[in-house]
Amino acid sequence: MKPAWHFRPDKNWINDPNGLVHHKGWYHMFYQYNPHGDEWGDIHWGHARSRDLLSWETLPIALTPDASKGELHCFSGGCCKDDNGKPHFFYTSVGREEDGRDCLHGAQQWFAEAADDDLLRLVQTDEGALTDDIHGGMHVRDWRDPCVLRHEGQYLMVLGGCVRERGCVLLYTSPDMRTWTYRHILAQSDKADGVPWECPNLFRVDGKFGLIYSPCGAVRVKVGTLDAELRFHEDADELLEPERNGFYAPQVFTDENGRVIVIGWMPEADNVSHKGWSGVMSLPRLMHVTEDGLCMEPVPGAESLPGVRRFSVTRQELPVTCVIHDNGTERTTLTLFGDGLLALDRSESTLAETPDRHPVTRYVPVKAANDFFIAVDGSAVEVMVNGKWLSARIYPTKD
Repeated sequence: MKPAWHFRPDKNWINDPNGLVHHKGWYHMFYQYNPHGDEWGDIHWGHARSRDLLSWETLPIALTPDASKGELHCFSGGCCKDDNGKPHFFYTSVGREEDGRDCLHGAQQWFAEAADDDLLRLVQTDEGALTDDIHGGMHVRDWRDPCVLRHEGQYLMVLGGCVRERGCVLLYTSPDMRTWTYRHILAQSDKADGVPWECPNLFRVDGKFGLIYSPCGAVRVKVGTLDAELRFHEDADELLEPERNGFYAPQVFTDENGRVIVIGWMPEADNVSHKGWSGVMSLPRLMHVTEDGLCMEPVPGAESLPGVRRFSVTRQELPVTCVIHDNGTERTTLTLFGDGLLALDRSESTLAETPDRHPVTRYVPVKAANDFFIAVDGSAVEVMVNGKWLSARIYPTKD
């Protein structure tokens, strides 16, 4: 049950999307990639590109760890264009623990530039690298995943981490994307549970700011505003996706047409190693702020993909159950209840012993007419109801 149109390279491990950018008519997607196996390790940046966000061309590895400088992994990061439209890249550099460069306590933030206008090769530098010293004595554990954007004549960077055992997003400013100043903690968990916030994304959408964070579990998003002191004023904190092993570490970018687009990583949930590949990317989605909060729509053209259905169900027809997969012995269903509970039942989804079978649930707004989008592509399942999404993996042993 390999996914057919969800992006993945032919083999090996992938995770977080990185450096998403629309440049000269091409959508570029870099991603965490192990070129030597189907388990996490030896992290490079893979690379793919697309004209339409639906069909992707796999390209050569774009960013390789610089062993001459003790770099072991090129962790996640983003891309920001300058005033002239030139893309610049940022990522977390990790080295050996014995050199004080481990990911928990010694990560650094490095820069990379494209060696060509097709963005086929990125060249990193540690000149001006950000280290934990920027915080003036405050230690940030698990400090990683830079996201950069232009804002009112300067550049903002957010990074995730954990401060005094509370997951957080930290804010930095720069006039030139090279000289950075730490400003303050932009958002922080109210629980001292030691769980870091990963892969933060700060972005504009429909006159608001969105702040996505991945707290090693269900992905969440805050919607609000930034004041003159760059403090975040939260209007809402919402669930973006309920299942970490269905959608995690998403990255947001704005294309040359002004559309705000998000792509996430869909990890494996079969608990099987050494099958030759691991992980796919989600269907790209368009983001909007509505009366129901932050909502997402499939990109145009998605309804023509194999295994995709879009239909409407009235309030009077609820509860309604849709069959996701049924081969006579293995069955997965989706139910929308009248109170807005959306439930994916995977209890009978497979005869195999190892895959996750727990239900995936969330609440969605209920309308007079409820808009369903269901995409089933091999083991990848993505569902939208009224702009809210639920994604997961299923592993039937036969079609």
